[in-house]
Amino acid sequence: MAMFNRGGNWIDQLPVPVQADIRNHMVAVQLSGGETLYQRSANASGLYQVVEGYVELKATGVSGNEMLVTIYGPGNVIGELPLMGDGERAFDAVALGDVRIMALQRESFDKLVKQYPQIYHRIVEKLYRVIVVLLNRIEEHALFSLRQRLAKLILSAVEAYGVRGVGDLQSLQQVIEMPLSQENMGKLLGVTRHSVQREIKKWKAAGIIDKVNARWVVFDMQALRVIAENG
Repeated sequence: MAMFNRGGNWIDQLPVPVQADIRNHMVAVQLSGGETLYQRSANASGLYQVVEGYVELKATGVSGNEMLVTIYGPGNVIGELPLMGDGERAFDAVALGDVRIMALQRESFDKLVKQYPQIYHRIVEKLYRVIVVLLNRIEEHALFSLRQRLAKLILSAVEAYGVRGVGDLQSLQQVIEMPLSQENMGKLLGVTRHSVQREIKKWKAAGIIDKVNARWVVFDMQALRVIAENG
C-alpha cells in the first residue's frame, strides 16, 4: 500500500504547454511549521503544489484526538479533489516545518479546465488511486498485524522519500528524508505511540532500522519486507 506518494504530481504528466500555462497562473505561498494551509469544512479556494517541505493532512475529533491521513512532500499536488465536487475540505492541511507551495486559485482552475479538458482526466486518475489506497488501508487494518502495517508504512516512506546515504551515511542503505515521528506513525496507523515504539525498539535491536541525524535509516530492506509480508 502506498500510504506516501511522491508520484502525486499529475501536472508534470500534462503536455508541456499546458504545464506552463498552469504554472503561469500560480502564486508562491510560504508557511512556517504549524501554520494551516486550509481547514476542514472550509470552502475550497484552489489547489496547491508542494515545492519544498512537507504538509500533514489530518482531522481532529471533538475529544481532541487526531487522525493523520498522510504526509505530502515535494511535487505532490493537493487540495484539488474538492474543486470537482461541492468544494468543501474534508481535512486540515498543516505545514510540517517550513514549507514552500505554489497555489492555483479556483477561478484560474475553472478557466484552465475548460481550456484543457485533459486536466480533469489526470485528476480522475488520481481520484481512482486515492480510492484504491483507502480500500487497501481498510483491508490491511482488518487482516494484518500492527507489526506488518508498521513495516508497510516505513517501506512506503522509503519508496516515496528514501535516498541512498551520503557522507557519514554513505554505507547506510536508505535514509528517509521526510520527518516522521513515532507519534505520527501511530496516528497514521490508528494506534498509540507506545505500540509503535515497542516494535521499533525490536527492529533497532535487530539492526533493521535506526534514527540517525533526526532521520530514519533502514539498514535491512529485505528484513522489513519479510515482516511486511508475514510478520
